[in-house]
Amino acid sequence: MKVPFEARSASDAILGYVPYGNGPIHVLVMHDWLGDHSSYDALMPWLDDQAFTYIFVDLRGYGRSIELSGEFTVEEIATDCLMLADHLGWTSFHVVGHSMTGMITQRIAADTPSRVTSAIAVCPVSAAGNRLSPDALAFFASTIEDDDALRRLFKFVTGGLSDGWANRKVRQSRDTVAPACRARYLEMLITANFVDDVRGLETPYLVIIGDKDPGLDSEAMTRTFLAWHPNAELHVIPNCGHYPMQECPPHFASIIEAFLKRSAI
Repeated sequence: MKVPFEARSASDAILGYVPYGNGPIHVLVMHDWLGDHSSYDALMPWLDDQAFTYIFVDLRGYGRSIELSGEFTVEEIATDCLMLADHLGWTSFHVVGHSMTGMITQRIAADTPSRVTSAIAVCPVSAAGNRLSPDALAFFASTIEDDDALRRLFKFVTGGLSDGWANRKVRQSRDTVAPACRARYLEMLITANFVDDVRGLETPYLVIIGDKDPGLDSEAMTRTFLAWHPNAELHVIPNCGHYPMQECPPHFASIIEAFLKRSAI
């Protein structure tokens, strides 16, 4: 009988994580810049725990890895995640990334294409990074310490969800993200560029966006993921913003698991 994984905090540079399920299909799930694994809490009850084993990882500076310092780079995240997969005994697996970690799915797949069965990029920033204007960069940087700016950002990327929603997201972010890592990961986001490493990568890709997520729209995905990955497909969720795992969790679960099961065959 297979022994289920238990939640663990980071130690010896192995990232902390929370597991869900005990199935034969292995899925490594990464979070966004503004929150840890708990962004997926609303999704877990709708997942198939008999078909899948999900590992919701916390990157350095987040959640169960909040005490881990580091370089906070694309390469470090990819290396850490592959070390975790080794620790779990996974020779192959699927990878899911949201927003900031959309590009990390590309880095991991490019570094170890034989191990990544498929990838899902959710409202993703790509391997080209996110080149912000000076004003936009100043605003994003202000959210690192300014709760009101962070609240406005959460409302903006979700098409104007309620104040209650935004306030809860602010509390989650402040509670689960180390202040020291916020600026470093933002620098990573705006400077990353490894497009040449991912062009033509044959890994099956599902790119998911919400139709209320400004900037990360169909046009942006067509220029990036769909242009570079020959086996990529795009799914647009209606009436949804940047956090489909929280805004419409049952629907989001059905979308990702249909793709994962198809890719696992």
